[in-house]
Amino acid sequence: MLAVGAFMLFAAFIAFNKVYDIASPSTVVQSAAWFGVGDDKFEPVKVQTTEQTLSSNINWSIAIFVLLVVLVIANVFDISGLAARLSGKENLSGNNVNKYIMIIFLILGFIGVYWEFSHHGKYTLLRNSSSEHGVEYDSMFNVTLILTMIVFVITQALLFWFSFKYAKSPNRKAVYHAHNNKLEVFWTLIPAIVLTFLVLKGHQTWRAITYNADKSKSQNIEIFAYQFGWKARYAGADKILGAADYKYISGANPLGIAVKSEVEKLKLELDTAIMNDRKALKDLNSSLSQLRIQLELYKGLADRTNVVITDKEIARIVSGEVKDELEESIRRKSKQLERMKAIEDNKTVFATMFNNAADDDVISTEIHLIENRPVTFIFRSRDIIHSAFLPYFRVQMNVVPGMMTQFTFTPTKSTTKIRSEKNDNTFDYYLYCNKICGTSHYNMKIKVIIESESAYNTWMQSQKTAFGKEAAPMAVPVSLPSDTTQMRLDSLPVNKLQRLTSR
Repeated sequence: MLAVGAFMLFAAFIAFNKVYDIASPSTVVQSAAWFGVGDDKFEPVKVQTTEQTLSSNINWSIAIFVLLVVLVIANVFDISGLAARLSGKENLSGNNVNKYIMIIFLILGFIGVYWEFSHHGKYTLLRNSSSEHGVEYDSMFNVTLILTMIVFVITQALLFWFSFKYAKSPNRKAVYHAHNNKLEVFWTLIPAIVLTFLVLKGHQTWRAITYNADKSKSQNIEIFAYQFGWKARYAGADKILGAADYKYISGANPLGIAVKSEVEKLKLELDTAIMNDRKALKDLNSSLSQLRIQLELYKGLADRTNVVITDKEIARIVSGEVKDELEESIRRKSKQLERMKAIEDNKTVFATMFNNAADDDVISTEIHLIENRPVTFIFRSRDIIHSAFLPYFRVQMNVVPGMMTQFTFTPTKSTTKIRSEKNDNTFDYYLYCNKICGTSHYNMKIKVIIESESAYNTWMQSQKTAFGKEAAPMAVPVSLPSDTTQMRLDSLPVNKLQRLTSR
């Protein structure tokens, strides 16, 4: 029955593969449409060479052979068991078979581990860090991997060897030990010491990365996350990264930067929108009557599409859905105006935020950094939790709405250098979102370019400011002059800046 079932399953797979070619362009496009990624560029399936076809046939032959061997072994055991029941004598000892299988599995398992590391170890034993702290990070990872590998080899060897050596035998009686203090101390103390070493080393490394970084010499760049993209904000010629707040976010000001002219435009837009919503709320009855007249007109014209659309709009008004939406819109916009007014009424906070520092800030869809110069990323999110992940720099930080997070690091390999190391002139660094945040999460990334200081300055001078001054800003030096007396929001601790801008 097992053999027949396996054969039927195999035959069904072959038939399905023949009828429905999973590698065909139509199948790929249809599957992409099902999973909502139909906009991806389709790449034609590559035609297999004779060698690839032969290799594929050999792999299939090996798989079928292994399946048949398993089926034969299963049938041998069944026949042996049936013969033993009929003759009253055991012809084939299951214990002896199992103990030798244990040794075979141990040997094949270690061969498999060796093969895996020899072929894919380059993806695990990381030596391609492009940041200063990444070297220490990789070292810590490799030490952990080596220690756990030693434990793995010892424990697995003992496990399968004991299974072989102490297999059931009529000449030996099992001895039961209820407790052994020495053994308990031995296998508790050694893991505790090793784990303590790893934890303390990890804590020391983490403190060196996050707390001992000299942020006074680093350049501050804001990284703003939203579904489904990133924007980078640089300080302009005044070397000050201006304040920002979610209350000031609008279509023309997606980062909510504290610029007086943009805030005044937003207030006007909100007032106009509230006025329009109130008018629409007041005119609901007349709108309903007009829709009913239009409905009859569309019915007379046999315009099925507009009949359905108009009928749905009538139903939404009658059910009170439109009224609820308008009232909620008014409430939400009014609340936003109240929060903005609260900031204006607090003279200290208002003067701190609106100091014209943001007028010459630069907003970019690329991140440009100077090689071997420290940088602090200040993260904000517009909507939900994202996770900023720069794999080659060993940087990952949650980006949380309503608060700021930050990470300081020093890039050590320029884009040109990493391309040379990889022998790939198309390679680029990217900052990815590493937390599933919606349907287009897979495509949420921003290019990161590491370059020389002169190349960075040239790029900065070519950028236009987001608001205010239209002239190109000067290059941003990494270290700020010590004689500057103006308050710098970008140099304040994150929690203090958050308290100032959220009152």
